[in-house]
Amino acid sequence: MRILDMQAAYGRLRGDTLRLEPGLNVICAPNESGKSTWCSFLRTMLYGLPTRQSGPLADKNRYAPWTGEAMQGRMDLDAGGQLWTVLRGTRRVGAPMGDFSCTYTGTSQPVPDITGQNLGETLLGVPREVFQRSAFIGQSALAVTQDPELERRITSLLSTGQEDVSYSESYDRLKKQLNRRRHNKTGLIPALEQELLRMDDALRRQEELAAQLEDARAQLRQAQTRLEELEQRRAQWDALEKQAALRQWREAQEDLSARQQQLTALEQLSGDLPDRDALARMQAQLDLLDRSRDTLTQARRTAQQRQSEAQTAQDAWAAHPLYPAEETQLRQQAEAMTPPTMPGPALPISAAVLLCAAAAAFALLAAPARFIAAVCGAAAAAGLFLYYMVSRRRIAARQQTVRAQRTALERQTAAYLELRAAARQAQEQSRQATAAANGLALQLQQQLVTLLAQVQRFRPATGGADGIRAVLTDALRQRDALDRAAAGLRDARLRCELLTRHLPQPPLPDPEETLPRPVLSREQVDAALPQARDLLQAARSRVDGLTGQLRSMDSRESLQAQQDQCRARLDTLQAEYDAIALAMDALTQANNHLQNRFSPALGAETARIFSALTAGRYDKVLLDRSLSLSAQPAGDAVPRALALLSQGAGDQLYLAARLAICQMVLPQDKAVPLILDDALANFDDTRMAAALDWLLEESRPQAEPTPLGLLEESRTRQILLFTCHRREGDYLRDRAHVISLN
Repeated sequence: MRILDMQAAYGRLRGDTLRLEPGLNVICAPNESGKSTWCSFLRTMLYGLPTRQSGPLADKNRYAPWTGEAMQGRMDLDAGGQLWTVLRGTRRVGAPMGDFSCTYTGTSQPVPDITGQNLGETLLGVPREVFQRSAFIGQSALAVTQDPELERRITSLLSTGQEDVSYSESYDRLKKQLNRRRHNKTGLIPALEQELLRMDDALRRQEELAAQLEDARAQLRQAQTRLEELEQRRAQWDALEKQAALRQWREAQEDLSARQQQLTALEQLSGDLPDRDALARMQAQLDLLDRSRDTLTQARRTAQQRQSEAQTAQDAWAAHPLYPAEETQLRQQAEAMTPPTMPGPALPISAAVLLCAAAAAFALLAAPARFIAAVCGAAAAAGLFLYYMVSRRRIAARQQTVRAQRTALERQTAAYLELRAAARQAQEQSRQATAAANGLALQLQQQLVTLLAQVQRFRPATGGADGIRAVLTDALRQRDALDRAAAGLRDARLRCELLTRHLPQPPLPDPEETLPRPVLSREQVDAALPQARDLLQAARSRVDGLTGQLRSMDSRESLQAQQDQCRARLDTLQAEYDAIALAMDALTQANNHLQNRFSPALGAETARIFSALTAGRYDKVLLDRSLSLSAQPAGDAVPRALALLSQGAGDQLYLAARLAICQMVLPQDKAVPLILDDALANFDDTRMAAALDWLLEESRPQAEPTPLGLLEESRTRQILLFTCHRREGDYLRDRAHVISLN
C-alpha cells in the first residue's frame, strides 16, 4: 500500500494538500505547523475517529477545524496496483468523520467489502492498536511498551506463524474460567460455600425463631393485662374529673350572678361619670396646669431678675463722666484734637544763604575784615539753626500730648458706648421677660377655665384647681372600681361559657357523691398508658414478625434437600477448578519456552538494526519478557542496561527496537507505511545520518527472483519522516522526496 496524496480540513489544516512519493518522504515544517496533525489525520482516514474518547483531549474535539467548518478529508492511495480514493466527512455533529466512501479513483464505483471500520485493517493487515504502536514512531513514543495486542501478534507470529492464537488470550480465558469458579471471595465455589452456610444458618434460625415466638406471645399477654388495668384506673379518674367540672360550673354560675349585682350597684352610685379616657385627659390637663404654674413662677422670677439687671446697667451708664453725651458729639470732639504741624525747611535754607554771603564777603574784604565777616556769618547761621531745632522739639512734644489726650478720649468713648449698649440690651431683655410672664399667666388662666368647664359637666359645684384635683381623684377611684367590676364580670362570663362548652357529657355523677380515688395519680396513669400501648404494640409486632419469618422460610425437609444438591455441585466445581489450575500451569510452562524463543528473535533483529545505526559499535541486544532492553558493545562480553547508555545511544536503541518490531509484526506483503514524527529530533548529526541511511535503504525496492529466474522489484515500503529541522532534508537532498510545509 502506498499513499499518493492527502487533503484535510482537520485541526489547523484548512484544505491543505500533502503529496507523497514512493520510498522515503521527508516533511520539513517548524513546530506548531501541523506535523502531528497530519499524523493524526492519517490514522483517522485509515481507521476513523476513536468513538470511546471523551473530554477536550479527545481527537474529535482536539482536531476540530479551527475555521469552524465540518471535519473532512480525502486520501488517494495505491492498493496493490489499484488506485483508490477514500473520503471521510461529517454529516452529524455528534459523529465527526462518520460519513465514509471508498471508490476506484476517477469513478464512482465503490471498492467492494470496504467499510469505514475495516479499511485500515484490510489495507495494512493489522488493527488500529498494532499500527499505532508499531508503525507510528514519535519523539515521545520511542519507548517499547508491552501492549496486549502487540504482544499477542509478536508472540503468535514468532511461535506459530498465526495471529489468532496467543498465550495471553489463552491464559486470560483459563484465568477467567478459574476466577469464575473461585476468585478470593467471589466465584461459583465461594457462592456455593456461602449458600451451604446460609442453609445451616436457616435451620438454626428456625429453631431460634420458634423459641423467640413463644416468649413473645407470653410478653403479649402480660402487656394486654397491664393495659386493661390502666384503662380501668383512667375511667375512675374521668369520673372524678367530670364531678369536679360540674362543681366548677355551678360555682362559676354563682360567681357570675354576684358580680353582675355588684356592677349594677356601682353604676347607680356613679351616675354620668365620664369614661377612663376622658378622665385621663382631664388629669393630664390638670398636670399640665400644675407644670404651667411652675413655669409661670419661674418666668416671673426671671422677669424680676432681668429688671434688676437692667437697673444696674442703667445706673452704670449714668455714672459715666460722658453721660448723657451722644456718640456723634463725642466723635466730633475727638476729631477736633489735631496736633500742630512741624516747621518747614526755611530756617536751614536761610542759614545756608548767610554762610554763602559770609563766604563772598570773605573773598572781597581785606584780611581783618574777612575774619570778622566770617565770624559774624557763622554766628548768624548757627543761631538760625539752633532756633529751628528748638522749635521742632517743642512742636513734637505738643503733638505727643494731643495724641495722648485723643487716645484717652477715644477709650472713654468706647467704654461709654459699651455701657450704653449693655443698658439698652438689659432693658430689652427685661421687657421680653415681663411680656413672657404676662403671656404665661394669661395662658394659665385660659387652661384653668377650660378644665373647670369640663369638670363642672359632671360635678357642677367644683371650683378652683384644688377642687378639680379632688373631683378627678374621686372620679378615677370610682372609675377604677367600675372597670374592675366590669372586668371581673367579663372574666366570670367567659369562665362560665368555657365551662359550659367543656361540660362533660351525660351521664354525669352526683356532685355530692363521694367517688373512690385510684391508687395511682392521674399523671402517673397518663404517663403509663402510652408506654403500655407501646409495649403492647411492640409485642404484637414482634409476634407478627416472628410468625412471618417462620412462614417465609422453607421447610426443614426442603432446606436439607437443597443442602445435598449444593454439596454435589460444589464437588463438581472443585474438580473442574483443579483441572483448570493444572492446565494453566502447563500453559505457563509452554509460554516460558515460547519467551525463550521470542526474545532472541526480536533481540537479533533489533541488534541488526542497532549495529547499522551505531556503525557496528554494538553487535548484540537482549530483551526480557517485559521488553526491557540491554545492549552489548562489540568485543565486550558484558551487556549494558539501557539506563547505563548515553542519551543518544539509548534513543538509537529504542528506535532500533521499534523498527525491529515493525519488521516482525507488520505484514511484509502489505508494505505497511512507517510514520516517524520528530523521532530523530534528539539525535546528533552523526546519529541522524546513520538513521536516515538505514531508513533510505529500508525504503528502496529490492530485487527478488521470479519463478522464471528473472529479477523484478519487490514492493517499496513508504516511509514518512516528519521533522522540525532542515538538516534531514539537506542531508537527503536529491536522494529522497523532501517536502517543506509553511
